[in-house]
Amino acid sequence: MVRRGVLCVSALAAVQVCAACGPSVEPIVAASGCPGQPLRGPLHYATEPADQLIADFEPRPPQLVPNNEVSPVAGRDGAWVQGWDTTSVEPIDEPSPDCAGRGKWAGHFAGHGFTSWGANWTAVFRATPSTSAVAYDGTGYGGLSFWAASVGANGPTFEVPVGISTMDTAWNSSVCSPCTDHYMTKVALTGDWRRFVVRFDQMAQGGTGSPQVRMRRDQLVGFVIWPTKDFDIWIDDLRFEL
Repeated sequence: MVRRGVLCVSALAAVQVCAACGPSVEPIVAASGCPGQPLRGPLHYATEPADQLIADFEPRPPQLVPNNEVSPVAGRDGAWVQGWDTTSVEPIDEPSPDCAGRGKWAGHFAGHGFTSWGANWTAVFRATPSTSAVAYDGTGYGGLSFWAASVGANGPTFEVPVGISTMDTAWNSSVCSPCTDHYMTKVALTGDWRRFVVRFDQMAQGGTGSPQVRMRRDQLVGFVIWPTKDFDIWIDDLRFEL
């Protein structure tokens, strides 16, 4: 887990904050099958600007339970949307209280048995009044951060493509042909919660779609997770970064 400051941990695994330590942390009990390193991240991250939050899966009044919506801030009003190649049982994509990285809820995305292009889960930034994509102006941001882990049987690390869909790549934008050649990179998930920071300039198209253009940050559609084989992924606190 990426942490700022120094953590003081006793032999009994109880977290103690001493004078030499940085920001405090909250110990939690991880359920069976959850990612390891059961510490909520340094409280520093909880105080990041609210308008940078994309999704933390926590319920918001008057809701009693969360749903798959993105946080309604800074002009964002979209939701998480799943796609899969229909060669397997429909993947799980849900907010879950079982294995939160911070807070009480996290996103859970799991599937198996794919024989084609796999499955993806997209945090769409703007609600679509019809079936057409709507652009979101993200020119004020330079990248994304999120906490994530993998608890599947894919070894100690599991490389997962993540990135950005834009109006130039979204299948429902009426701009591209062929589509879904998003701006992607890979992150190596482990069985422990870790915080990842991915800059927009680290993402690139794969060369399979048209047009092939520089990412237009004023034409963002959503954040994409796109594993292509069996997976069991947890994600929390997805944010824009400056």
